[in-house]
Amino acid sequence: MRTSERRGGVRDALIASGPVTIAVLLGILPVAILLVESVAPGPSIDNYVTATTPLYRTSLIYSLGMGVAATVTCLVVAYPVTYWLAHRCPASIRLPALIALTLPLWLNYVVLNYTWVWILARGGILNRLLVATGAVSEPLGLLFSDLSVFIGFIYIYLPYVVLTLYVSMERLDGRLIEAARDLGATNRRVVVDVVLPRTFPGAVAGAIVVYARIAGAYTTPEILGGPGDVMIATLVVEAFEQFSALGLAAALSMVFLLIVVVGFVLGAQLPPVRRELKRW
Repeated sequence: MRTSERRGGVRDALIASGPVTIAVLLGILPVAILLVESVAPGPSIDNYVTATTPLYRTSLIYSLGMGVAATVTCLVVAYPVTYWLAHRCPASIRLPALIALTLPLWLNYVVLNYTWVWILARGGILNRLLVATGAVSEPLGLLFSDLSVFIGFIYIYLPYVVLTLYVSMERLDGRLIEAARDLGATNRRVVVDVVLPRTFPGAVAGAIVVYARIAGAYTTPEILGGPGDVMIATLVVEAFEQFSALGLAAALSMVFLLIVVVGFVLGAQLPPVRRELKRW
């Protein structure tokens, strides 16, 4: 029996070795190439010195700040929504409601961004509505600004946070909430003492992943952003395409990746968050 089990284990390892090797190479090889390119010719740290000059440092800080603001907003919106879905929504409409809330995941990313161009433009539907109702006397300049980029991020990435947080919210035992209310807890105490502690790991796990995607996004700032502050991904693309500065682009990418990895590792140090990430 042990011999057959050993042979079965070897066979399973051989079958899995091919896909695992391909997956590892696809994940590691591009990063390794970026690392080599970032110190070429040389090795030299000249590209990293340039990548930390005020121009690029300001863009990096702006990208990280936009990532924090959008991620926190997604969490603030997702908490009451997922609580309602998991504990207050009638079971008959729970699945349709979840599908409706995560609808952007089913649509093309570029199309979603251009939809907001149509909504936020001076002649778009939102400005027409505001002018028609008398809320404003003339169309507002909502498009091609930090606000339009922020709205685009919320719209596109909120469904990711809703899905990840919904899993944690669904595991929350509703009897704990009822017991807290029976003991005289106010709504605020129920949220602070019961809901948040038991769903916080899921929220952090989802926020870590979504934050990295927002801070490193290219398409949304390119379509909805203006000529002011630019995000780091835009500078990376410009370095590649306009200036053929492959080393600088690689160094910018590695600096951003390092910051994201450090944040991910720090977040994963919390045992509840680590357990939540393992469930993924």
